Amino acid sequence: MRKITLLFILFFVIVPIVYSQDIDPQQVKLAIEQGKQFLKNRQKPNGNWDEAASEERCGSTALAIIALVSCGEPRDSATIKRGMNFLRAFAGEKAGRNYSIALQTMAFCLVDPAKDKMLISRNIVLLEKNQIHKNGSPHDGGWDYSPGSQRTDLSNSQFSILALYEAERVGVNANNDTWRRAYRYWSDTQNVGFPSTGSWGYVPSDSGKGSTDHRGSMTCAGLASLIITSGVLEKGSAAVEGEKIICFQQQDKLAAEKLKIGFKWIADHFSVSKNPGVEGTYLYYYLYALERVGRMTNQRFIGNHDWYREGTDKLLHLRDKVDGSWREGSFIDSQTAMALLFLSKGRRPVLLAKMQYGDDDTWNLHPNDANNLTFHAEKRWKMDLTWQIVDVKRASVDDLLQSPVLYFSGDKSPLPSTDRETRLLVRNLRSYLDQGGFILAEAQSNDKSFDSGFRELMRRVLPESEYRLSLLDKSHPIWSADVIIEPDQIRPIEGINFGCRTSVVYIPPVRDKSGKIAVPSVSCLWELAKIFQRDGAYPVVVQRQVDAGVGIGLNILAYATNRELRTKDQMARDASKANVEETRRGRVFAAVLDHGGGAGVAPRAVPNLLNWSEANIGFPVETRAELIGVADKKFYDYPIYFMHGRSKFKFTKEERENLKKYLSSGGFLYVNSICSAKAFTESFQAEMKEIFAGESMLPIQADDLLLSDQFGGYSIKTLELRVPERTPGKPTTSQRRNIEPELYGIKSNDRWVVIFSPNDISCALESAGTLECRGYTRDSALRLSVNVLLYALEK
Repeated sequence: MRKITLLFILFFVIVPIVYSQDIDPQQVKLAIEQGKQFLKNRQKPNGNWDEAASEERCGSTALAIIALVSCGEPRDSATIKRGMNFLRAFAGEKAGRNYSIALQTMAFCLVDPAKDKMLISRNIVLLEKNQIHKNGSPHDGGWDYSPGSQRTDLSNSQFSILALYEAERVGVNANNDTWRRAYRYWSDTQNVGFPSTGSWGYVPSDSGKGSTDHRGSMTCAGLASLIITSGVLEKGSAAVEGEKIICFQQQDKLAAEKLKIGFKWIADHFSVSKNPGVEGTYLYYYLYALERVGRMTNQRFIGNHDWYREGTDKLLHLRDKVDGSWREGSFIDSQTAMALLFLSKGRRPVLLAKMQYGDDDTWNLHPNDANNLTFHAEKRWKMDLTWQIVDVKRASVDDLLQSPVLYFSGDKSPLPSTDRETRLLVRNLRSYLDQGGFILAEAQSNDKSFDSGFRELMRRVLPESEYRLSLLDKSHPIWSADVIIEPDQIRPIEGINFGCRTSVVYIPPVRDKSGKIAVPSVSCLWELAKIFQRDGAYPVVVQRQVDAGVGIGLNILAYATNRELRTKDQMARDASKANVEETRRGRVFAAVLDHGGGAGVAPRAVPNLLNWSEANIGFPVETRAELIGVADKKFYDYPIYFMHGRSKFKFTKEERENLKKYLSSGGFLYVNSICSAKAFTESFQAEMKEIFAGESMLPIQADDLLLSDQFGGYSIKTLELRVPERTPGKPTTSQRRNIEPELYGIKSNDRWVVIFSPNDISCALESAGTLECRGYTRDSALRLSVNVLLYALEK
């Protein structure tokens, strides 16, 4: 839907970022649950919420339903059923004024659009009828409370636009003339002239230029409405002529400029404590609109403010701690619903971040690529998602860690122009990958220098010789993780195996032998995969290419995230913990054993375990874990060693002797095979036999003290194992099975000194379990590992 809005970020001024305090995900969850319960308790027996005048009962009822469903209330719950039955009984003109008709339509579209499609269609016809059609009037294209009025206000006009937007998303289209008039209305009511330039007010000015005042709530409404209306009318940056796909089309710069100055006004007047311009009133209405701007523009920051963190922090302080409501004046139900909509919609999981780099728009040649791809992921995975734009010049590692996938695209090199900026980007990207991140990059088909620049960037980020881009074969899960790609649509894709998976995926340009473009870039195909296909179906040959492009994108995202996405507050908390970990100190030290068989594959696994253990169990541990070799002078300094890998390895005679001496002297070794790698398992088993004179490791029985809660851990009867399943012609899946723990060990003086799991633990601890990785789930890996640590410390 955000077809041209991404263009206006090119004009952003880089300013220092002000970070608010960390958000506690549990506090957010509690606030949402208590707010939901408050609204449910306020529902009347006939299904409605009637805090407002009788003519607006449908509006307040619809708003409550939208908030409840957005917060996770099941669509088939008794509360929602009663509310929807009330709305259906008062559909269309019976709903009363435009405010109620619009909100009612939005509820129909959200809860059960298939069942209520006829009611949605009737309401859209009614809203189109109620739109002011008066050429030359400043009110032309807007809406008022009452049908038949010849004057308008921007609040009713905003809700009418939102209703038209939601209807389009479920396949009910308004006429182009309706959208054109609405676009002119929002374009003309924007204020021009200091100090109001870029803002919107409540009522159009009689002069036909701007509005009568300036308000934060109405400016947010103006931005969202201009995004929607221009988005519907805009053709996008890719087009189809016959059976030919044409990429890199020009966009409407006038709308982009209006969005730019509107966004600047909000940034300059940003607040989460008041509604700018009308201080003391309509705070929750403003925050409800502010969230929409942040989400629709895909910006984590408005100016130098993290709008979601700051807004959430404010709402957590404002809520009534007794009944869970938010209140401003007499409209408690509506205020609570709007606060809940900010918290729930604003915290939607981030699917990917599109990286803004360079000094022009070459990073954004297809402004709707990420937006359209995210929409298709939402639709296919049946979850609400969002995406963000991140400026490489201002992003910290914490900012990068808010997104599970970083997406680079363009036709010019992504390398910064200065050595200082390059060093900073390289350091940030390496830290991001070290902490489980994933990079997706694509060179545009008209590439000038992106291909060479990105390859150089990866060489600097991952300078080790084993980390080089190489072609991914046809058995790789990116060809089947979510959608089966037809053989004739497969294109060269390269990757770098880092950590527990392929952590960098690169799609180079494809040219024929003569050097001409052979196929469109996938981002061009994503641009064509429009949310609203208002111009009819594409030719079959084009649609097959678009479907394949979207399929490749979905496969990569499914592979990178395993479709297990965390909300914004969870991501922020995890990122913050990762970055403060370096400053913690404890009393018990542990290390990772360096052995040459991929010891550095999962660098965050052990720190994650130790951090979690310190926070949840109270372990007095040093949460850093150095990589130490058996021959290292510091080898005997550590009472516990973790060991993992995925490749063959072999100790020297001296290393074997050192390891045996260490274990015989009270040392402890906890080992697992990364992704259940057979090569590592066989090497480790052979080394144990060699070290312990032919003695094989013993299976650890289900009744062993290690698996009990005797030492303060967990009573473990079964663990959940993730098992990849590949069926020819079908998407790759990951099945979960409950099994008895499969562990082997070696004892010394009636004490386990070696514990080995042939099933993966480290990738689960790194939160990077992927579709091709056989191993325990994160919860099972944590419980088992805590028991192992407690056992090692006790004994």
